[in-house]
Amino acid sequence: MSKLPVLFGLHNHQPLGNFHQVIERLTNTCYRPFLQAISNASWLSFSIHVSGTLLSWWEDNDTSIIDLIGSMADEGQIELLGGGFYEPVLAAISREDRKEQILKLSEYIERRLGQRPKGVWLTERVWENQIIEDLLDAGIQFVVVDDRHFLVTGFNKEDLYGYYLTESGGETLAVFPIDETLRYLIPFLPMNELEAYLRQIAAKGKMAIYMDDGEKFGAWPGTHKWVYEDGWLDNFLEATSRWKEEFIDWTTFSQVMDKVPASGICYLPNASYEEMEQWALPAGNILKLQELIKSLGPEAKEVYKPFLRGGHWKNFFVKYPESNHMHKRTAAVSRMSLNTRLPDRQARDYILSAQCNDAYWHGIFGGLYLPHLRNAVWQSILKAEAKLRKGQDLSIEESDINKDGLPEIIISSGDACLVFEPHSGGQLVEFSLLDPPNNYCNTLTRRPEAYHQALRKILENGTYDNNGELSEGVSSIHKLTKTVDHSMLDELTYDWYRRNSFIDHFFDPTAILSDFKRCDFREWGDFVNQPFESRIDGGTLIFVRDGGLYVPGSPKRPVRLTKSFIFKNRGMAITAKYALKNDSTDRINCRFGIEWNIFPAFLALGNGKILVGGQEQNFSSPWEQTGNKITFVDQAIGAELHIELGRDNTIWGFPVNTVAQSESGYEKTVQAISIMVHQELILEPGEEWQQGITWQVETAALKSAFYPG
Repeated sequence: MSKLPVLFGLHNHQPLGNFHQVIERLTNTCYRPFLQAISNASWLSFSIHVSGTLLSWWEDNDTSIIDLIGSMADEGQIELLGGGFYEPVLAAISREDRKEQILKLSEYIERRLGQRPKGVWLTERVWENQIIEDLLDAGIQFVVVDDRHFLVTGFNKEDLYGYYLTESGGETLAVFPIDETLRYLIPFLPMNELEAYLRQIAAKGKMAIYMDDGEKFGAWPGTHKWVYEDGWLDNFLEATSRWKEEFIDWTTFSQVMDKVPASGICYLPNASYEEMEQWALPAGNILKLQELIKSLGPEAKEVYKPFLRGGHWKNFFVKYPESNHMHKRTAAVSRMSLNTRLPDRQARDYILSAQCNDAYWHGIFGGLYLPHLRNAVWQSILKAEAKLRKGQDLSIEESDINKDGLPEIIISSGDACLVFEPHSGGQLVEFSLLDPPNNYCNTLTRRPEAYHQALRKILENGTYDNNGELSEGVSSIHKLTKTVDHSMLDELTYDWYRRNSFIDHFFDPTAILSDFKRCDFREWGDFVNQPFESRIDGGTLIFVRDGGLYVPGSPKRPVRLTKSFIFKNRGMAITAKYALKNDSTDRINCRFGIEWNIFPAFLALGNGKILVGGQEQNFSSPWEQTGNKITFVDQAIGAELHIELGRDNTIWGFPVNTVAQSESGYEKTVQAISIMVHQELILEPGEEWQQGITWQVETAALKSAFYPG
């Protein structure tokens, strides 16, 4: 009997902007020890994909591990797989960017390691048919996806121990379905269970396909002890040697394509792995889907699970507008660069790096909730834009940058980029410096997540779900019992508007700071996230809304709010002029406040402070002051944001904390500093009120320009 071809593959990746010490630790405790051990097992041929972000870090900090991979490639032990260099979701970027990403990694691997990749690892296994022709144009012959991609379109599990061909434009691409059962066996369960399953496949005379994250071999919680200290890896290598003699041919994707014909043709739907498709749904629908699956019972679940699907990866752009804004800004800067006669190579590289997937989504993995990962994406966007806009004067234009059918107002120059949304409160949704790069509006709104329901149950009742406990082996990351901090219960607060800036509030005079922190300060106005009329008058941007106050127990009191913005220093300074008019026949008596949610660079990079009237504030907890000036000092980037109020105001501030899940548990993270300046507003019928506010950024370069010598 011929031996069973077994494809064993690894995917290693670290996000753009991940902390140096984290990648260093994972290199030394996960990537290197596994590769060193497996390099001594010459009988074990396997495939490996390493993202360009991780390869770049190794090139700068630890070339020995690249040399180790290179020596294994030279000896013919491994096949190197390609993909997008900066690990983008290929279906979420343009055709030009897609091919550039793939060719960049293929050319690097060929130049540095001596192999030209024939196949790609598909980021987060996000499949759309539109990528087929671009993969083929880039010289790719095969792609690796989940068996679920086949199951949801009608294939049976027993038909998936082989590869298939799909086609587009008359050309074919091989598609390998990864066996989900193997993904949950390796490395989580003992060797006897893995052997039993492989022998089941061998009895059918087909191939076995495994490929998964290399971080499972030492980086996921509990796996380092299990893989290295408890002997799983030693047992695995001993078993692979024995199995090779008995019934297994350890091989690679390209090798098996030369020996074994395709099992047939396939056409796959838009798909990713099961958990990802759930995470892409709105929180409430995740819970509904989970309840439906649970209601089927174990046996029916296995039968019908392929037909119970969540959303598509791109729905994260709907679920999280902050992600959508990053994505569309990256796309816009990419188009800008491609429209130049001779694209700047460094600008192009910054754009490609901004497409690194991690900061655009959230599940158990996914770094949207990690400010340093969002910050890294924004830095790449803005570094590219700084090159492309160098020397440009200030311009103001309308454009639907978010592709939602409603125009934004964009103010741009060689120094800054600002984006306002007239249809949502005339809010400022981006205020970016290009050099040094920082988006002061890189914030995140507090939203309900599906897992908050289970977390709240734990925090309130002290009940834990122990479905991660095993009698033998180690839990998969999807089944771990998560550790919790009971102080997180106070942070499970949700916002009813997005955490942007220049948000206008008319609210109950009895509201206090803690009400503001809970986003429950009894709003009386209808201005926060409602449409404003807008116009551009010369260099001035003007927003007007004829809205009203809804004092409890009273009819609507019409109010006209006008806010005008004048931009100086090529967008580095903003003068905002507010005018309120009481158009009702009754007196108005409330608090009027202007809210800003600000992302100083020190939330990602450290080394900063907040000053109110020259007095430093503890920004890790809520605070209240009276003053007329607020300063954000970012020593890490050498910039200061000064907010001048013109008169004394009551100033509320608090850190916007979110609670998100990760591999190891639940984490509380500061996403922004929320500031509201407010004062008592008493207006007689027909009376008007005005106030001017200035935002100004100072950098070392700007100071030297204004104060030479």
